[in-house]
Amino acid sequence: MRGTSSLSVSTQVTASMDALMLLSRDQSSPLSCAQHAELLARALALVKRRHSIAAPTRARDTILGELDEVKAMLRDHPLATVGSQQEDAYTLTQQQLLDAGVRGLWTNVVTYELFVALADLIAAVDFIPHALRFWKLQRRRPVRAMLRRGPEEWLLPDSELITLDERIYSLETTFNAILEKLGQLKHLTTRLMNGSANADDQLDLLNDGLQLLVLAYNSRGIVPPRKGKGAFKTLQALNFTPIRFESYASPDTTTRETLVQSLEALYKNLLRMEQSRAQFTACFKAAMAPCHVPSKIRQRWLQLSLAGVCAVAGGVWIVKNQRDAREGLGKARLAMREFLNEHMIEPLQAIVGEVILNQKPEIQDAAALLDTRESLQRMLSDFARDTNPNITSSELQRIVKDMDMSVVSLQYEKQLGSAVRNLMSGDIVRMLLIQVQFIKKELMVAMGAIDELMHANQLNLQVMATIPTFLVFGGVYTLAKALFAEIYKRTSERLYYDMADIAGFLRNILRDIERLLNKQNRVSWPDGTGEDDAMRLGTRDLGLLLLLLHQLHDVYESNREFFEEEEQQRFDEDLNDLVEEGLLVSQQLAVIQRMYHSYPFLQRTKLSSKWIH
Repeated sequence: MRGTSSLSVSTQVTASMDALMLLSRDQSSPLSCAQHAELLARALALVKRRHSIAAPTRARDTILGELDEVKAMLRDHPLATVGSQQEDAYTLTQQQLLDAGVRGLWTNVVTYELFVALADLIAAVDFIPHALRFWKLQRRRPVRAMLRRGPEEWLLPDSELITLDERIYSLETTFNAILEKLGQLKHLTTRLMNGSANADDQLDLLNDGLQLLVLAYNSRGIVPPRKGKGAFKTLQALNFTPIRFESYASPDTTTRETLVQSLEALYKNLLRMEQSRAQFTACFKAAMAPCHVPSKIRQRWLQLSLAGVCAVAGGVWIVKNQRDAREGLGKARLAMREFLNEHMIEPLQAIVGEVILNQKPEIQDAAALLDTRESLQRMLSDFARDTNPNITSSELQRIVKDMDMSVVSLQYEKQLGSAVRNLMSGDIVRMLLIQVQFIKKELMVAMGAIDELMHANQLNLQVMATIPTFLVFGGVYTLAKALFAEIYKRTSERLYYDMADIAGFLRNILRDIERLLNKQNRVSWPDGTGEDDAMRLGTRDLGLLLLLLHQLHDVYESNREFFEEEEQQRFDEDLNDLVEEGLLVSQQLAVIQRMYHSYPFLQRTKLSSKWIH
């Protein structure tokens, strides 16, 4: 029924706009009538959109822009038609059309203003749940709370101090009062959007809405914390002047004067709406300023002071020991340069040379090995001919080709019997030199084998040589990242830093929303009377439901980067389903269950240690 009623209201507004446009183009209509009809049609076109009451903060900027356009239109339009010679009275049809247009414009503008009031109050109390958790935690840790107060509050006299209990009381009282206002605003906005077939009822709803705007932007319910201790506490006076809105009165006969008066009253209300918003915002901020959570920098004043003292002490030492500091920096720079050259630059150059340029380092000299082999072959050839003149040519070629040292070994063994005499007159020295040449050849062959082994493992060795560099720089990067994250976490005003915190907060919000919806999902009251769904929740719970829906959307929008693109689309759809105005309570509960089943981050996979204690 709600969706049908809202649709019928929208259809009536569209029909009224079309009729007013036709009236503005009717040549037989008085000039003032045509001007007013055109003005009403254009103004209705600006404020005819239907917004979701469950998510007023999403549309606040759009609504304010449209209201500003209506205000500018009313300000710039020649409402009184000065100098017009047309008759003051309109025909009955013209009166009915203009009256319907004015009433529709008032209804939509007041509805839009109620939307803005909803968004303003939600934005005002959005910080209170977090502030309550913070101050209650400080109350359980008095020593930490005393340290966090800092010298600025330590030096204050007792008459200027604000206790933790006073801050908590102020937050809770103000929070409950604003939630009551939110519930009343939501209930009346729903009734205005659904419309009423009775003109008198519609008029009463409009005036109730204007009175509720006065209440919403009133200082009633704002309880600033008292200063002092014990029985001697002083309460700060609120600098607030209530602003009244012009009421809407439907005339019996619609004339040019009554239209001008009605539209001027609407224009004044739009101006007073701006004044009320500005005054309420300033008053609320001034009253609740002592209850806000201190900035992270102020909370960490002790750590930051110690860090500053250490930095100053380090700077003083550096100034006094400039030579030692320069020498230390020079040695560190030289050591770092050698380390990088040994474990990064040279290995990378070798890798590039081997993989891309096919350059391989050589220990063995190929030309020297060839010369050594040829020299050894000539030595063996000469020695074989000298020791055995009758050797055949084929045998000599075999000995030279194979570099057979057996001919030298046999002669060496024979001459060892008379080693001293043969050392002086024999061939022992010659054979020793031949053996030295053979050993040289074998060493160079072994060096060639080492070259082959190095070529096979060169890439592995160079890659391993770079590992210390990557370990050092990886460790420095990880340490710097962790240090920066910790500093940012302790100094930033952001509440949540990783997906675990965000998922936990989303779970808590969904749990509270589900609890409130279950309270609203009762079949009947204990006395057996059946109530409308919108009235099942009290005004405070209704306001709390609006705040929770806002926080759910706000946390999600502030942390979209943690969600995959497809996950963002599905989560957007579920949020829109959850805040959709015409959805039944059972359907909203089904949406919450679907969200629990669809998103792994809403399912706790393991228990943290705090759940054990």
